[in-house]
Amino acid sequence: MKICAVIPVYNNAATVGDVVTRARAVLEPDVLVVADGSTDGSDDRAREAGAPVIVHPGNLGKGRAILTGLEEARARGFTHAVVLDADGQHLPENIPRLVEAAWAFPDRIIVGTRRMDGNNSPVASRRGRSISNFWATLDGWQRCRDAQSGFRLYPVEQTLRLGCREPGFAFEMEVLIRSGWAGVRLHHVAVDVRYDWPGRVSHFDMRADNLRFTWLSFRMFWGMVVRLPLLLWRAFQRL
Repeated sequence: MKICAVIPVYNNAATVGDVVTRARAVLEPDVLVVADGSTDGSDDRAREAGAPVIVHPGNLGKGRAILTGLEEARARGFTHAVVLDADGQHLPENIPRLVEAAWAFPDRIIVGTRRMDGNNSPVASRRGRSISNFWATLDGWQRCRDAQSGFRLYPVEQTLRLGCREPGFAFEMEVLIRSGWAGVRLHHVAVDVRYDWPGRVSHFDMRADNLRFTWLSFRMFWGMVVRLPLLLWRAFQRL
């Protein structure tokens, strides 16, 4: 395996440099940044921290930025990519946990399951995660413990083959559901999360993005129904 990190960024100039520096400390020098239409100098901060930057001229959405990063990783010969946010909520020091799991399960998507029991975890985030987990598990036919986590390790080729189309945050749920349909298993690893990082700016819109998750769940449910015979057969084979 050849592993890199992919960091999508949209207007996180205050934190992206620190995230890149800390990620490079554990995956040096294999860290790629996708600047998704940033207007605050985030791309410059990432370059100053030593990362090559792929620039979207406009804001296309987090999902599209992740796909761009995975496509660039494939072009550079990487087989796996750790994806983490640029706003400081994910701790790059936890990357080795995902890498260790990938060596044991190289064909699986490694999901960083956030520890959200601390005082700094918003109640709305915990509730949103529970609802998304239910639908991702139902629609994808495999247990999902954190459908909204942005801290993951993807097998690059298998992930790009899934044909995900969601451009925004809902990509992170779509990819888990489609992986279940395609027979790509999930593996979960506990990771730390920090919501009170100094200078942290989140672009997740609690209302609009949760509505997108809901609409995606509805559409994916009917996609699951169409694939039900295949999913039942695959579940039978696992017994």
